[in-house]
Amino acid sequence: MEMKTKKDESVILVNGIQSRTRFGSSLFVLLSLLLLLNAAKVANASNSASAFVQNLINSQRIVIFSKSYCPYCFRAKRIFSELHEKAYVVELDLRDDGAQIQYVLLDLVGRRTVPQVFVNGKHIGGSDDLKDAVQSGKLLELLAEN
Repeated sequence: MEMKTKKDESVILVNGIQSRTRFGSSLFVLLSLLLLLNAAKVANASNSASAFVQNLINSQRIVIFSKSYCPYCFRAKRIFSELHEKAYVVELDLRDDGAQIQYVLLDLVGRRTVPQVFVNGKHIGGSDDLKDAVQSGKLLELLAEN
């Protein structure tokens, strides 16, 4: 099947859909640029979420990645409160980049569940891991390091 076009028409293919349009090559270039810009924004957002997580872990003594409604997160926060330790808490459900931060945690520690607790840059784990660290004395050792 042969497609004939007028002098100022082009046939373009975008996402597998063939269409005939005037100034098609300009439209194709514009669509390509928009797709590239969107990909760059997604990559930049991912990089900034990663930088945010790394910066917190390295600069804060205690970091808890949490969700405000999660009972396991509440338990983790309560443990530090009872020890009179101030934790830096990141409530992922209250942040626009919360889902991205969870994927950063998945890459970093192999889990995207909450809570995820870090003490002096070391990953403790979730609520049960934190409870075990309290019972074994490991948490107090980590807190005493700094």
